[in-house]
Amino acid sequence: MKELLQAVDELACAEYDRAAAKFGPAHNSPHEAYAVIFEEFEEAREDIHAFNYHFQNYWGSIKANAPNENFLKNMHRIAEHAAAEWVQVAAMCLKALVKDGDI
Repeated sequence: MKELLQAVDELACAEYDRAAAKFGPAHNSPHEAYAVIFEEFEEAREDIHAFNYHFQNYWGSIKANAPNENFLKNMHRIAEHAAAEWVQVAAMCLKALVKDGDI
């Protein structure tokens, strides 16, 4: 897990660098930081709801003795997308911490 967390931190830093190059190194205000973080959080939360839908249906298919791999495939895709969304949340939190160009 330690190595995975390190990799996630590196991804968040790389995402911060990408966003900083495109939109600037810091948010213009705490209000903007909140709005941007909230937008990314909302997108991550949508993935949680989508995952739960497929997870519940997968469990239903198991209980019916007819496991449906399509639910697993969708869960895999959504989980990866959710991970990317959470990396963006982490990156925007980093951006909110920027003071005078330094994190």
